[in-house]
Amino acid sequence: MNQFKAAWSFAFANWKFFLILGLPIIAMETILGYLVSPLNEMTQPEDFFEFFENNSLMIGLVGLIGLVVQISFLGGVWIAYMSIDTGKSINPISALQAGLSKFFPLFGAYILVTIVTAFGYLLLILPGIYLSARFGLFAAQIMYEDSKISESISSSWEKTDEHGSKLFMFTLIFMSLILISALVLGSIIPAGIVQIFILSITEYIFIIPLGYIFFTLYKSLKTL
Repeated sequence: MNQFKAAWSFAFANWKFFLILGLPIIAMETILGYLVSPLNEMTQPEDFFEFFENNSLMIGLVGLIGLVVQISFLGGVWIAYMSIDTGKSINPISALQAGLSKFFPLFGAYILVTIVTAFGYLLLILPGIYLSARFGLFAAQIMYEDSKISESISSSWEKTDEHGSKLFMFTLIFMSLILISALVLGSIIPAGIVQIFILSITEYIFIIPLGYIFFTLYKSLKTL
């Protein structure tokens, strides 16, 4: 419970920093979501094919830029945690640039972790959440210790071994909060770009404190 409160206190104390840090990925997710939103109203296969035939270039371009921004955020948020925690001065752009500089190892590890956890989610969701929790330190290994792709994943698995159940519970709680918030906001906000934008912001409101919990675990393990 103390970790839960500390994570929220940290997030609220630094909300302006993380808002700026997350705005690029939130913007890209909003634009991409808006571009593909017409698919929700389509029921015929020929409509799907026609839609992608007419919009594939724009969707592909936005998706590619979004991927680069997402990986930059994945690494940059860990730089932000460490910098703020140690009292060092850094701006959100520099944090994102640091994440971008490790794009290829982050991207490789992210793809492998996504594939493995996807199988877990297909097995009744909870195994996927557990795997997500156990692999939650792979980006820290890359950003802080310059680990290679496979090394970052295996190190995360080893370091979270004794804390797997606790991390699973935290991850489950935050993912449940994201889902509940999405359902509530989706029911009261009219469909459109505003809804997509708010839902994206809401997602990162919960991701930041959850990530900080993983950061505090990493930091505690380094001091042992």
